[in-house]
Amino acid sequence: MKKETKALITKLKENDENWEWYPTTDAIIKVVKSRCDENDSILDCGAGDGRVLTQLTKGNQYAIEKAIPLIQAMPANIIIVGTEFFQSTLIDKPVDVVFCNPPYSEYETWVVKLITEAHAKKLILVIPARWKDNPVINEAIESRKAAVSSLGTFDFLNAERAARAKVDILHITFKNNRGYNSGPDDPFNNWFDSEFNFKKADNHIKEPAQGSTLREKLESAVVGGRGKVPVLVELYNHAMTHLYDNFKQIAALDADLINELGSSKNAIMEALKQRIKGLKNAYWKELFDNLEDITSRLTNASRKSMLHKLTAQTNVDFTESNIYAVLIWVIKNANKYYDSQLIDIVEEINTKANIVKYKSNQKVYTDDLWRYRDDRKNITHYGLELRIVLERNRAIAVSEYGFISQYDNPEGLHTTAHDFINDLITIGNNLNFKTSPLEDSFHVGEWSSGKLKDFHTTDDKILLSVKAFKNGNLHIKFNQKFIRRLNVEFGRLKGWLKDKYQTAEELNIPVGEAAEAFNSNRQISTSNVKLLECL
Repeated sequence: MKKETKALITKLKENDENWEWYPTTDAIIKVVKSRCDENDSILDCGAGDGRVLTQLTKGNQYAIEKAIPLIQAMPANIIIVGTEFFQSTLIDKPVDVVFCNPPYSEYETWVVKLITEAHAKKLILVIPARWKDNPVINEAIESRKAAVSSLGTFDFLNAERAARAKVDILHITFKNNRGYNSGPDDPFNNWFDSEFNFKKADNHIKEPAQGSTLREKLESAVVGGRGKVPVLVELYNHAMTHLYDNFKQIAALDADLINELGSSKNAIMEALKQRIKGLKNAYWKELFDNLEDITSRLTNASRKSMLHKLTAQTNVDFTESNIYAVLIWVIKNANKYYDSQLIDIVEEINTKANIVKYKSNQKVYTDDLWRYRDDRKNITHYGLELRIVLERNRAIAVSEYGFISQYDNPEGLHTTAHDFINDLITIGNNLNFKTSPLEDSFHVGEWSSGKLKDFHTTDDKILLSVKAFKNGNLHIKFNQKFIRRLNVEFGRLKGWLKDKYQTAEELNIPVGEAAEAFNSNRQISTSNVKLLECL
């Protein structure tokens, strides 16, 4: 048994989370991979530490996994969409392939749920060979009109964690209206029919009016020391129950009356699907907005990107255990964003006039290299000047007719300039130059051309000084320690600076300052999951 696997099993046993985790063998993975395309989106139910997912696809990777040590061991790019398998809905998680190597002691109930709910082109299962004689499984296959084939029989006798089990790899394809393998059919339709007893079908239903906002409901419910997470889950469950009850009342109406009112079963079904999706996304966004310890360190673009990844393709059920698992995913990915956004912001600034070359850098950068943004990435071994000028940045708003949109230009400064200045402040905070929450471009008064605006740290030092102009330019002067630290971390992350001595030599700064700056871009660890306690 590999050391990594042995260590994980030990940890699982210590946490009482050793739920029949038998890592899928290389032989099985090879066969499964042969039935997957390179960029397929794949959902692994009972994903373990993610080792199968990473081998099956380069596309989007989703997981349902219960054990926290295994979730923590997963690569950061795997998105957790559920923890408790039987509390997770699969019908609203469309992917190309669903894969599962379920616990063999309860494989029947897992397989029936997977066949009934999988929203995918194909389902690939590693299950005991005796499945053929199971009437419940065969009934589930028939209900989806699925095509089934066996890809071979295997065992775990020589696996990393040995077991005396003979298994089949079952390959199941689902038929939609266009035939097999032309795209996933939608199991939501079957679920809808079983939940809501419509007798007939065939045009639009208006969504019910919204009451008070989720934020208002949350604030009014968080009393007596209750945390936000249990309150949010309680509100979500209440909202989902209310939604189902309303649609069941609609379903109880006479079918002819529904048609006379200008609606139909299909329209109502689509409305329910969209309402469920919208409800989940609204609660995840509210949770995300409350993760200030994490999201306050993200630039505007990073924050949008992370939230989009969380909610874009797969709807995660809003439960406390899922929140805990998703928070681990957020922490892992936040660290990647903290580093990548620092690189992005420097590369956004690196015009010829704004950079200073390393002492060892004797290259001559021609004007051609500055013509296109992609070409600038070929420029190496440089930092930023103390003073920089950003040209044509849409800064001070100018209107020929004297009208300035407050939406695009709050306080007279264009939103793109606001975002850039505030992103620099965020980067400063990550490099331990602390500012107050109100120290941003929206809280320094109205912007006018050529007027200096200073942004201060909590110890009253100037972090940035900015002038915006009608020609669209921004002039920025950095705090000297801030720009040095930014240059150190940029060089380290690009792989140009290896240690404090090289850093001091190349950037012409004291060794002590180089040591303090090296690895100063703040990171968080999965042990910070206790951040949940503050919600």
